[in-house]
Amino acid sequence: MSSEKMKILEMVQEGKLTAVEGLDLLKAVDEGNSNKTSSQIFEQNFVKKEGERFLRVRVQGEKTLKVNVNVPLTLIRSASKLVVYAMSFVPADKKAELEKKGLDLTDLDIEGLARIIDESLDGKIVDVEVADPEEGRIKVEVYVE
Repeated sequence: MSSEKMKILEMVQEGKLTAVEGLDLLKAVDEGNSNKTSSQIFEQNFVKKEGERFLRVRVQGEKTLKVNVNVPLTLIRSASKLVVYAMSFVPADKKAELEKKGLDLTDLDIEGLARIIDESLDGKIVDVEVADPEEGRIKVEVYVE
């Protein structure tokens, strides 16, 4: 395995890259970006661009980082459009089941939620600390920056 690929895998293991980012970077290396180094590919694809914002989720145990998710808000906006489109493919009988349970898919404003996250939220949304008898102290943070 090339040293570039090993470095990418190490960055994923250390929590510097998400698994998705690492996979994308590995694909970029495999696709023959022979003119570019892995650091140039990384900067091009994953370094925070001026003004770009992220929804970040962190779950930190006393000893290890349990969860490290970084989602660009531009991706959330794009995905919201896809979700709205995908909901039209939910079978009528399943929609009826959901409505019986009090969930009407036509009432969900996914694009509005993405807009609120992008335009209104800044800083911490969730900041929780709990004591787990097996894991010790666990801290959960969800924030936009």
